[in-house]
Amino acid sequence: MLFGLIFLVPLLGMAVGTAAGALSGMLTDTGIDDGYTNRVREEVTSGTSALFVLTSGVVVDRVREALAGQDMHLLHTNLS
Repeated sequence: MLFGLIFLVPLLGMAVGTAAGALSGMLTDTGIDDGYTNRVREEVTSGTSALFVLTSGVVVDRVREALAGQDMHLLHTNLS
């Protein structure tokens, strides 16, 4: 956007900068493994829901024990 404001007409520059930012955002990888994304897509079907929790220092076995007896699937992954 700054490039567009400096070198192009301000309104046109903002539009070009916004479009360039949106395009670069669409092309950026999220860092989540594609296999995991596909697995979640298969598990969360019509009529079901998902809860995503981002934590640090979690022991998956303890979470699994705490959720024992519930009608749910625990999917987990580590993000870099």
